[in-house]
Amino acid sequence: MSITAKIAVLAGDGIGPEVMREAIKVLRAVEKKCSLTLQFTEAPVGWAGIDAAGRALPDATLKLCRESDCILFGSVGLPDRDPTIPKEERPERAALLRLRKEFGLFANLRPVKLYPELSHACPLSRERQAGGIDILVARELTGGMYFGQPKKTEEISAGAAGGSITTPEIERIAHVAFKSAQGRRKKLASVDKANVLENGILWREVVTRIGAQYPDVALEHIFVDNAAMQLMLKPAQFDVLLCENMFGDILSDEAAALAGSLGMLPSASLGAQNGGRVFGFYEPAGGTAPDIAGKNLANPIAQILSAALMLRFSFGLDHAAAAIENAVAKTIAAGFRTGDIFSSTETNARKVGTREMGDAIAAAV
Repeated sequence: MSITAKIAVLAGDGIGPEVMREAIKVLRAVEKKCSLTLQFTEAPVGWAGIDAAGRALPDATLKLCRESDCILFGSVGLPDRDPTIPKEERPERAALLRLRKEFGLFANLRPVKLYPELSHACPLSRERQAGGIDILVARELTGGMYFGQPKKTEEISAGAAGGSITTPEIERIAHVAFKSAQGRRKKLASVDKANVLENGILWREVVTRIGAQYPDVALEHIFVDNAAMQLMLKPAQFDVLLCENMFGDILSDEAAALAGSLGMLPSASLGAQNGGRVFGFYEPAGGTAPDIAGKNLANPIAQILSAALMLRFSFGLDHAAAAIENAVAKTIAAGFRTGDIFSSTETNARKVGTREMGDAIAAAV
């Protein structure tokens, strides 16, 4: 089956352009192997957008995104740059949050997988890694505190507006999470704080009701503080973690440490299905890492695996996505390591740079 994919490529700031270059390199290898036609169009975003057009999300960039099937994103934000720019105009809010809202990206999926060869990079003892770590965090992305009002710092009366989430918002992320669990190990842990938060009570009620539609998936409810602790004590117990926005943000970063490096963590942010395709926004979990930008040190694997998620969720190309994921696994098994996952105690490990890692993965496709 021949598929043409129109992809908006927004590399952004810091290490974004470097790791994006390697992801495109790997996608070109997959394109040849799987008879795809991938059309990449690059555009500035973040500080690159401010430099090019005076805005973190230039109008031309947004127009390109609207005309594309999906967005392959790098990273934005340089914390030490120009503190005089108002917070509403800085890349994290003006680009990232706006894109989420503009395209109705309500479901964030972040796979956390510890490759056996990288057990040394995990902060947990090998005993706590027992059973392997392979977790999918499903995070609701458009509700809760991040989109609450007021969006400014001011003194307000007790009990005034804050973050809220609606029943339909909970229902749609719950469906995504349960369907994901059906394709994995059929276990779902729903995270809330129902003992003290009203929205937690609603969350638990709605998730329980939706769960009844998926009798093949074992559902458990867990308070967020206990979930954070259990991720450190016994992470192998988790398959899919379903979380509201803020809890998911925090827990997915905590879980990311289990994979040994943020440089290993991809993510997918998905909107509603339209005409058989899902508009998605695919980005690595890490940041811009300005301290190593331009030095051929960054780990491109998160960006490369984000491209695999793009092929799977936006185009239904499971075979092409698997080709990338298998190539990453082969490259790691062969001992290729960027500095963040390298250990001198490994007998067959070889420290390589960003370009060399991309070359090795592309060759393994």
